[in-house]
Amino acid sequence: MNFTNDASSPDRYRRVAGICFVLLLFSCSPLAAQVNIFTGETMKQMQLESGWYNSITLDLTYRSGNSDLLTTRTRFRSDYLTKTYHGFVFGSLQQGRKDDVFFVNKGMAHARIIRSLTQHVLVESFVQKQFNESILLNDRNLAGGGVRFASHPRDSRFNVYLGIGAMWEHERINDAKRGEITTHIVRSTNYINWTGKLDERITTSATGYYQVHVQRFQDYRILFQGSITFSLTTKLAFPLRVNVRYDSEPPTGIRKHDVEIFNGLRYTF
Repeated sequence: MNFTNDASSPDRYRRVAGICFVLLLFSCSPLAAQVNIFTGETMKQMQLESGWYNSITLDLTYRSGNSDLLTTRTRFRSDYLTKTYHGFVFGSLQQGRKDDVFFVNKGMAHARIIRSLTQHVLVESFVQKQFNESILLNDRNLAGGGVRFASHPRDSRFNVYLGIGAMWEHERINDAKRGEITTHIVRSTNYINWTGKLDERITTSATGYYQVHVQRFQDYRILFQGSITFSLTTKLAFPLRVNVRYDSEPPTGIRKHDVEIFNGLRYTF
């Protein structure tokens, strides 16, 4: 990887403001779009009738006593569907404080548009902006696209999708030894997704990503996201999610793998 020093170091609040600005920009765009990790939530939306669909998910944990602990997680999503196109915007902001000190601070905004060529072949393009202090990621910007192959029409109860594509990646990382560094590379991004509707109220999904530097195969990431969602009403749902991330070349002092488990409530309107 080619590193160049970057003396600037935007503070936490500027990054949060940047995420909010990107979310606002995407929301005002004539084309809505999706998130880099292809999820069962996307698959569920693809099976709906043409129109606009929006959802918001909120998680909150608070503890007081020997130490004050507060964690919040907000996810917003807006989809627009026609018979040929599916566009959506996705945003997520997660923060955790212990005694007024951040131990989790990360956010992401992602936009994607998908066009169906046939029942089994689709093309897609996306952009993404992200930060994550837990892995020393000051800023990440992505732009890319690819081809998606579907095993069944989008209204089937069970589907398998295979995606092949490429993306340009620009990162600023606060490495413990090198200081703040910047990278500009191209990665191949590939995924396989399985999704199923067990009954009218329960849906499941599992997605695996493999993202590799096209010039250095030893530099790669493996991402996995699994979920099961229980529909409580037509608008309210209870999702359970697990995220696993493996980075073959993380910043100094950062472990190669991360595991996250989430649950909460999702409201669709």
